[in-house]
Amino acid sequence: MKKILIPLGILFSATLFAQNVSVTDYKVPISKAQTLRFDGAWNWAQNGDNVTANNATANLLYKVFYSSLPLAWDVNVAATGGKNKADLNHNVVIESRFRKYIWEQYDWFALAQLNAQHANFYKDVAVDLTVGFGYGRYINATALAKAVRIEEHLMRDKIISGHLPKDVMIGIANIIEREKEFFDVYGDTYQPYWYDAIEQEIKKSDVLEHENVGSLGILRMQQVLLGINERVNERYYGWDVSSGILFPLSTFDKSPVGNPNLTLQARYSFPISWQTQINAIARTYTPLDSVFFKEVTVEAGFDFIYELSNRINFVSGYRYGLVKPSIGDAISEHNLNASFWYYLENNIYLTISGSMTKQGTNPRLLTTQVGIQYNLF
Repeated sequence: MKKILIPLGILFSATLFAQNVSVTDYKVPISKAQTLRFDGAWNWAQNGDNVTANNATANLLYKVFYSSLPLAWDVNVAATGGKNKADLNHNVVIESRFRKYIWEQYDWFALAQLNAQHANFYKDVAVDLTVGFGYGRYINATALAKAVRIEEHLMRDKIISGHLPKDVMIGIANIIEREKEFFDVYGDTYQPYWYDAIEQEIKKSDVLEHENVGSLGILRMQQVLLGINERVNERYYGWDVSSGILFPLSTFDKSPVGNPNLTLQARYSFPISWQTQINAIARTYTPLDSVFFKEVTVEAGFDFIYELSNRINFVSGYRYGLVKPSIGDAISEHNLNASFWYYLENNIYLTISGSMTKQGTNPRLLTTQVGIQYNLF
């Protein structure tokens, strides 16, 4: 085992440190991102004149992220809908977080978090509000990841002779981040000015083989920045921990909301290399009453994304839930999923997915799916 681990460690170190720039070098006063993704699948089967299967599923994911020195906020919307013959179902989850930093030079913040959920069997929308405080900060470094992808293309095409200096890479990432600024100034014809600004930044280095990047270099920029034949996944780094009081505002079955809960939460994101991204979150809460820490709910999740190539991504995740009542046995739930995304064209992916779910003492549930995913932005 030791003989295997040593070369793996050398390979990982080479991947991580080959660049002149690392993800943590990217520190910007304002960081933002927006994602809207839709995918669906349909299954139909017939035996003679009898329809044995006629079901469909659709998923919608919307994320918006903003972070600056004085404040940060993010909204996540995950909606699932489907039908099995005549039966319809849906599940919509909305999570929103707002953080106001007390001092801009430090990472202490006041927190407000609003969550809502509704499913087809709910009698009402379940809503809760959390207020509290925490420490930490998140940065979206996708612009730097795109700069690294452009650099890889330019090196492969022998347009540059080696890795660009750190300050040049940071400069390119800042120009990529300023796309909207170029559009506001130049309108629909902004792209040539955008590419020219990136080229001028590259010229500051001494690794350019010719006087300019040429038409091939501009083409590589377009491929990366416009998502032509490839797509760069979102890259985040940072962490935060928070504590607060959760106030249930409504319940799914219109029952009494109960007492407030003490909550503890931690999040962590980091790209292990320029081809990977890990995200982790854990949260626990317990009622502030006579069953304090006798009744506990725990939620945890872990995501791993690996770009096998410019067109193929491996995406996996694990979710864990535990509900421990004050009286009786605890109930746990495990969900493991993995999928391959193959980039077809124009932000369209072919997806092949599989999942396993185990809840309490129930038999495990295995599912597979082949579908089409469309990334609107």
